[in-house]
Amino acid sequence: MKASTKRLLVLLSSATLIFGALIIYVVLLKPEYAAIQELRGELRSSKDLYTAQSEAIDYANNLYGKNQTDINQIQNDLSLALPDKQEVASVVYQIQAISALNNIAIDSINLDNLPVQLKSTSSLVKNYGILRVSAKLIGTYDAFKELLRFLENNIRLMDVKTLRIYQANDLEMGVFNYELVVDTYYQVN
Repeated sequence: MKASTKRLLVLLSSATLIFGALIIYVVLLKPEYAAIQELRGELRSSKDLYTAQSEAIDYANNLYGKNQTDINQIQNDLSLALPDKQEVASVVYQIQAISALNNIAIDSINLDNLPVQLKSTSSLVKNYGILRVSAKLIGTYDAFKELLRFLENNIRLMDVKTLRIYQANDLEMGVFNYELVVDTYYQVN
């Protein structure tokens, strides 16, 4: 055999092998490659769905836990604002502390337990009681204004019912005598 014939046979066999590899790629591998890409897409979408669902569940759990603490805090605040009992000592302590904080001297404190306010059974408002506190105070006008501001912003519900201001002996120092009547409320079962 001549060298040119050998060369032609080698080229023809190389072309046949390349053509066979191309046919195998097109017929066997290309459909499987498309199936693999489709499976990869399904896997990726399943992972994304799982991640989104996990994040939604975590968000819901965090929101539920936060709301539970918020609800508990609200219940605690409401029980401080409108307690289940008179809590006379607490009321006297709050008025004494607010007075001391504002440099107001307490001359006397009187407590009166007013009748319970009864509501109808169909009403959303429960029965409540009123503890009336009458206090005689001595201090400057600015300090007394601050005392009223503190009473207004106090956690416990307090209404100033009456207020009287009397001139004290020491007018040059700006000291006055005050009579203050405050109603505090509590729940009655």
